[in-house]
Formats: sequence, structure tokens, C-alpha cells
Amino acid sequence: MRYSERQVVKIAMLYYLKDLDQDEIAHRLGLSRQSVSRHLQRARNLGIVQFKINSPTEVTFAEQELELETAFGLKAAVIAPVNLNVDDLIKEAIGEYAAAFVEQSVADGDVLGVSWSSTVYACAKNLKNTGVKDLTICQLNGSMDVGDFSTRAEFIISKISTVFKARISTLPAPMLVDSSDILKSIIADTRIRNSFDIAQRATVGIFGIGSINQESSLYQTGYMNPQILDELRARKAVGDIAGHFFDARGEICDQHLESRTLAVPKSSFREMRLSIALAGGAQKLEAIEGALAGKWCNVLVTDEITAQSLIRRHNAKKGGVSQ
Repeated sequence: MRYSERQVVKIAMLYYLKDLDQDEIAHRLGLSRQSVSRHLQRARNLGIVQFKINSPTEVTFAEQELELETAFGLKAAVIAPVNLNVDDLIKEAIGEYAAAFVEQSVADGDVLGVSWSSTVYACAKNLKNTGVKDLTICQLNGSMDVGDFSTRAEFIISKISTVFKARISTLPAPMLVDSSDILKSIIADTRIRNSFDIAQRATVGIFGIGSINQESSLYQTGYMNPQILDELRARKAVGDIAGHFFDARGEICDQHLESRTLAVPKSSFREMRLSIALAGGAQKLEAIEGALAGKWCNVLVTDEITAQSLIRRHNAKKGGVSQ
């Protein structure tokens, strides 16, 4: 072995086995930090240093998450390990993994915006306090119940604020009102205006992606009746986020409903440091694709079957294969 290679081995041993950092190695051997970095890269290139991760299942998930991130330009993808297309199981698993992601991602001083959904409800139930300070929890859309089913918005906000010992900012008004004039009047109210301004400054958002059918949260809570459902289908809507209905490209597809909806605009989602969408299941595949196409989120938490379907469909479209 030539001395240059022996030097590569020595530096690799100091770094990987003796836990010295690159500055310490440079000082010890009389080299520059850049030289140490080049030697470590050479150690990997020559196969002197090889890595083995002893967790095949987690490696598979990690690879799929990286593939999702690359395919859809996401900051992060999180795959919950559930491979049964059972709605309740999917929501609980996504909620658990979303909670873990939120716990490690929120920072002191964040404004955490929440849009109610059954999957976000599952996330709220799984959150734990990580010592983060000075949080504000706010609503991204209105929430007053209009049907027999509760939106659970108050519970979600209260639960998250209790976990993080955070301030609360609520929007005590319906998400969808009868006319744009009524919406303007509601937003003109000082309390609503202040809460809405806070919501538009959210740095982190947690929200579900709804589908356009009778199983969706909006339909169950009475915000979407059969007539609205038919109108949305006619306009080729595939999903909703916080009451914003969008098509396969992620574009708002019903301006009349949009003008009556109390929710932060699409631009607010794009300005968040982390806009975290929680959704899974075969019935939501098109809605998730639309949300990703429209850049509504930069983080996706989903189940493994949905993740595999998203990757497969993306690769098929990229290769020009019809679905």
C-alpha cells in the first residue's frame, strides 16, 4: 500500500472509529480541513470505507421517501407502515407518524396553523411535548359545525396547545358562508381579522387532503351537500385543502365557492416553512396527486400503498405510459 493510501486509511480510522471531527484530524496531522475532507471522500470512493445499514425494512421505506421527495420536489416525505386499505387504520398510522415529524420539526416561536380533518385529529392525539417554546396554534379555516358530525376543530386546537403549552388563535365562524358579501363582513370583525392575520403568517401548517365524495370530512360535517358535490365533479375537482377545491393540476376550480370560503389563501401554504399534508388511501390518490401538482404542500405523510402508487404513477407519466 502506498503512503497516500495509508494516509487515507488513517484519516478514515480517526474519523469513523475514533470519532474525531475533521478539524481535530487536520490539527493532529498538520493538514487543512479541505484535505481531510478529500481524503474521506477518497476512502469512500476506493471502498476502504463501506456502510451497511442493518434494517432492511426501514431502508426500503427510506428509499421510497427519498424517491417521493425527488419526484414531487418535497422537503420531506414520511411513510407510515400500514399496507391495508382500511381507512381507520391508515388515519391512525399517518397520525402517529405525522406527530413524530411535527415534534422534531417545530421550532421556538413557530406559528402552527391547523386545518381540521379526521387525520389531523389522529395526529393531535399522538403529539408529545418536546420542550419547544413560544408557539402559537391557529386555525387555517373556519370551523363552526353545520351538521350532525363535529369538525373536532376545537379539540384539535386545544389538544395541540395543551401539549406544547402554546397560545391559541381561533376562527369562530363557519368555513363556508352564503355569499361573498357575508364573508367580507365576517372578516371585517376585529377578532376574526386579527385571527385571520395570524393564520396567514403561519410558519408550519398541518392539514388533510380531502376527496370529492360522500366519505369526505366536508360532506360528513355538512359543508358539502349533494348539489355542491355534483357541481364540483362537473368542474373536475379532485380534492380540497382547508375548503379550497382544486383540480388535477392543483388549481382552484370553483371561484364562486372560493369567494365564500373562510380560509387562508393558497399563497399562505406556499409561504410556510413546512406545509405538512396528511393523507392516504386509494380513494384519495387523485386528490393527493392534485395537491402535489399544485405545490400545496412541501411535506407529505402517507401510507405505504399510497406512496408506492404515487411513485409508480409518476414514473409511468414520466415515461409516457398511459394509466
